[in-house]
Amino acid sequence: MNATHPSRRSPSLPGAAVRRQREARGTRRAPLEPASARRFAVALACLGVSYALAWIELPLGQLASTPTDGASAASSALAAALIARLLVGLLYAFVALRHAWARWLTVALGFASIVFTGPLLPAEWHVFALGACVTGLGLAGKAIAAILLTLPLRTRHDERP
Repeated sequence: MNATHPSRRSPSLPGAAVRRQREARGTRRAPLEPASARRFAVALACLGVSYALAWIELPLGQLASTPTDGASAASSALAAALIARLLVGLLYAFVALRHAWARWLTVALGFASIVFTGPLLPAEWHVFALGACVTGLGLAGKAIAAILLTLPLRTRHDERP
């Protein structure tokens, strides 16, 4: 029983459980310094733009595919693309909640997508210019977001007694 044990009582409120204070502290995030908050907001906006462009790439990819492709191969590729975009959206939601693991995973995936997809843009340009523009803009958004997310997020500390 939490309330009866003297070591588990809050020093400021006699009889109050420490567990409640820990839960309240865990759910709040410390506010960011103004410069860090601006950088984080810009990074989130870039991630949002690249995420929206990733969804625009889906129908463009269907337009660019040849009709000789098998129907089952096209449907499984579409299902994989949908699931991948949903998982990336979930990852970006954790970034917005300021989880460090999600932030660094997003940075790693952003740089990996730039390294592996960037060299393919000239070939895509010759085949489907609109698709290359959408892909290039998405890569630019990921690059900007990855660079901004590598910078430290400094929290503001209140100096109240």
